[in-house]
Amino acid sequence: MTPRTFPFSLCLSTLLILSFFAISTRAQVPTNQTFKFVNTGQLGEFENFVYTTEYGANYRVITNEVYDFHTFPFRLCFYNNTPTSFVLGIRAGDPDDEGLMRWVWDANRNHPVKENATLSFGRDGNLVLSDFDGRLVWQTNTANKGVTGIKLLQNGNLVLYDKKGNFIWQSFDYPVDTLLVGMSIRKSKVNKLVSRTSDVDGSDGKYSLVLGDEGFLLYLNNSGQQVRYNGWPGNFGSTVRFNIEPSTWEPTPVAWQLLFEIFLTPEPKPDRDGIQVLNKININATYSFIRLESNGNVKAYTYYDKVRFDRWSESFAFFSSYYERECGLPTKCGDFGLCQNGMCVACPTPKGLLGWTENCQPSKLKSCGKKLPHKANYYKLAGVESFLNHRWSVDNQEVVMELNACREKCTNDCNCKGFVYNEDTSECLILPVLLTLVKNVNTTTAYIKY
Repeated sequence: MTPRTFPFSLCLSTLLILSFFAISTRAQVPTNQTFKFVNTGQLGEFENFVYTTEYGANYRVITNEVYDFHTFPFRLCFYNNTPTSFVLGIRAGDPDDEGLMRWVWDANRNHPVKENATLSFGRDGNLVLSDFDGRLVWQTNTANKGVTGIKLLQNGNLVLYDKKGNFIWQSFDYPVDTLLVGMSIRKSKVNKLVSRTSDVDGSDGKYSLVLGDEGFLLYLNNSGQQVRYNGWPGNFGSTVRFNIEPSTWEPTPVAWQLLFEIFLTPEPKPDRDGIQVLNKININATYSFIRLESNGNVKAYTYYDKVRFDRWSESFAFFSSYYERECGLPTKCGDFGLCQNGMCVACPTPKGLLGWTENCQPSKLKSCGKKLPHKANYYKLAGVESFLNHRWSVDNQEVVMELNACREKCTNDCNCKGFVYNEDTSECLILPVLLTLVKNVNTTTAYIKY
């Protein structure tokens, strides 16, 4: 008997019908819980009064009859520090504090929107930000994935969840320059902290904090080249989570630790594999966050409700003036300068050291062509190193060679601005960027090309 066959078109039609049925029966957001918020109207809170926020920003609180996007001390807002450019973000702090409120997460930092932009949450479960002209600017990409609701959690995490309460999307998976308590960085090219350009310009800046094979490290973007300048070297696994916990160093848990939790597996598990303690503080650290600042520093801030005014206090700084670490900040002395004991003390020139000002600049170099070697002169700064090999930074680029070989290597490199040489160890560090030089008592000498 000949086997029965079915037309291909019938099979395809059946599959399409089944697929449509599966999509149509998937859980959706109830109609009465969808919303569309238009970025217009009152700025600030309480009869048009705008309280003090970071970056001198004005803000518009996002309100909705169904969803409460205000979970102390966090609030979902549109904010701007230029009149026509708004960012969808999460604010930390309360107007009753009468102090500075902080911006701890952004959705569209590089693509601000204007007045009358809309934030909408439809039946398909997709959260969408569109500009005034309808242009799509940002979305959660959660359409038809079973989302049934949205919520701003107590820890500042904005989540889209399904009917079982599982998170389909969460802001904690998309850090910008800040980690709230419980937020993680994974070993990934895109999952990292990126600084703001400045307090005025909120777009991506030139500093990044990246988890890689060699540690949790800080990088400076120098004309497209990523230059490592500091961080936490070592094995930090595949996930690092910012967290707090009562200190075990005290007889009673009156002190708190700010720390990084280290997980070796791709997804955090109940048993962490190690910690990196950042600081111990004597106040409740429940509301804390750590941030990569626009100047390349890493700082933590903790909310302290026992004071009357600004309740956000600095609770950690990687480059701290207490330990002279501020000289390790790439732009501590602007575009160029010599730093000592946390202060900019001189402007190096081929004719000697001059008084430092913000106008201090390195010598302009002639254009570098294809014919090598080029003639180059160097002036010598004894007892000086770069922020790239400052004693708290990661020494990973020094190569052992003779002084003349180090000099020739820099001369033949169009991107080399100078080099640091250690007379005792014969280590050579090529400098692709100058910025801050550091006065020390070691045997290193800086040679600046001019």
